[in-house]
Amino acid sequence: MSDPRHMAEFWDERAREDALFFVDDRLRYDPARAEGDETWFWAEGERLLDELFTRAGAPAIDPGATTLDVGCGVGRFTRVLAQRSVQVHGVDVSAEMLDRARRLLGSHANVQLHQGDGVSLPLPDGSVDVAISFVVFQHIPDPRITLGYVRELGRVLRPGGWLCIQLSNDPSVHRSDRADVPRPRLRDRLLGRVPKGTDDPAWLGSAVTLEQLDEALADAGLRSEHRSGQGTQYLLERAVKAA
Repeated sequence: MSDPRHMAEFWDERAREDALFFVDDRLRYDPARAEGDETWFWAEGERLLDELFTRAGAPAIDPGATTLDVGCGVGRFTRVLAQRSVQVHGVDVSAEMLDRARRLLGSHANVQLHQGDGVSLPLPDGSVDVAISFVVFQHIPDPRITLGYVRELGRVLRPGGWLCIQLSNDPSVHRSDRADVPRPRLRDRLLGRVPKGTDDPAWLGSAVTLEQLDEALADAGLRSEHRSGQGTQYLLERAVKAA
């Protein structure tokens, strides 16, 4: 199994390098970026969450719910959940990402941020009503860890609670020698114009099979309510904890 300490160190380095880019690499890479100056970044977080819920046929979050953002990074989705639920927990393996989230989410008193150990969730059994995760599990280099998180989500969800998560179901996108990914010019690399670490296993990640996912959901007492994107990097799963 991959070393969770390496994942934490990797994402700490990426947070120091350009945290917003490594949350959403559609942004222009800019190590000199000023924190909080990307209006699009935050607005896109709300749009993406709404799109995920619509695609998955998810119900509206009850205003009295406790929610969970797994792999919260700088708090992009955490901020949206804080506006829609009574309490939100953000969990991330990176202390550096969480430091930035604390600064950027300082005005939200109903947010609690936790540093995870890279394999489990630091929350009690049955303490969460809704859990989300997007563009997180696809970066985990060992699918056994990803599937362990699915089981952990079942543990922390209350009966009747639900999750909406994205995983990868396409092993080809996690190869370091992909022909469809252009290689940066040496000059740009030497001048620091390209992001670092994109050939590291903690960025390349891994995929899970549908059979593995089904087994993990069953182990966690979760019933699949929606599944789409099979065979792609953007497998979307919504599942409900048995009452």
